[in-house]
Amino acid sequence: MTTNIKNHIVILGLSLLPFSIAGCLQGGSGSKNVSENSSSGEDLSKAPGIDSGGSQSPAGALKVRFNAFADMNVSTDGTYSSHTQAIVNQMTSQKPSAILGLGDYINGESRSLSESTYVKMWKAFDKKVVAPIEAAKIPFLPSPGNHDAYYSHERELYQEFWNTYKAQVEYVNDRNFPFYYSFIKDGVFFVSLDNANYSKLSDRTAQLNWLKEQLSSARAQSARARIVYGHIPLYSIVSTSANSSTIYENGVLKSERRINGSFTLEAILLNHRVDLVLFAHSHGFFPGHYVYPDGKKLMVVSLPCAGGSQRYLVGTSTKTPHGYVDIQVNEANKISIRYLNSAGVEQKFSSLPKSLTLDSKNNVKYERM
Repeated sequence: MTTNIKNHIVILGLSLLPFSIAGCLQGGSGSKNVSENSSSGEDLSKAPGIDSGGSQSPAGALKVRFNAFADMNVSTDGTYSSHTQAIVNQMTSQKPSAILGLGDYINGESRSLSESTYVKMWKAFDKKVVAPIEAAKIPFLPSPGNHDAYYSHERELYQEFWNTYKAQVEYVNDRNFPFYYSFIKDGVFFVSLDNANYSKLSDRTAQLNWLKEQLSSARAQSARARIVYGHIPLYSIVSTSANSSTIYENGVLKSERRINGSFTLEAILLNHRVDLVLFAHSHGFFPGHYVYPDGKKLMVVSLPCAGGSQRYLVGTSTKTPHGYVDIQVNEANKISIRYLNSAGVEQKFSSLPKSLTLDSKNNVKYERM
């Protein structure tokens, strides 16, 4: 018997029933348009009809903006930080074309929480986060975090919640929504990853093959830009103590680094002309490029937390403020990034280190924009 989590949310006084989830959803359709060069790969950077030095906008293309936030981590009693609510208010007042959620909406990742606790957390998320975004008529496109969808039962609850609140956008492939899926909004091609589990991607082989197929498609390669987002990063950028050079790994996707071969997340992102990657989980903001010994670069933005506890950027005494990221794609399809705190005040990148060392053994650095 399938029980809708929204019914649980509305009728908390009733007995809680076990959840079971229906199968995967059907696929969607796509869109068109062009792109800029950011981190071209060997195969597709010189694809026929693609200008690897930056593409022209389609006729009539306008500047578009998207917001992204993550790591709200509602408490198990359903209480959200005031920062989270302020950030939601800021984003909805800006009226972006879409809002990307990069996970950790609740505080799961536990085998001991009761069903009623999960319902309470999802109810709070519905009321404090989803409802204001829906009221503003802004599509909200989620990616799962480890505190939302780590264990199998949590994944069932996560899927049922988001199937109820599925945004109305042009899906290219939504068979695995709300985990990994692709869509187009205002000519920009987006991919949500399912990287809520530590060390490797969920459904790894199928997801990586799917990702290659999506990014290689004509729809992606003719888009204004390609943006990939997910919760757990390839590298950590934080430490647990001030001025420490010891990186707090915190379950990063080590096995998905390209030193482990061409069939890895990092290699696929590099080789398929992805313009921007968004990661969360570290609870620290940093904008820039992963820079590799062979000269390749990948544009990556690490998101600040929107309600959880802040952490020190590695090697510094800096904790970046709670906030969110504003992404703009201009008429020439160039991507720009702004970082705003929970009061809506733009934060200057110049206060951040010029670079962070991500992997000293393999000489991978993170150079600030």
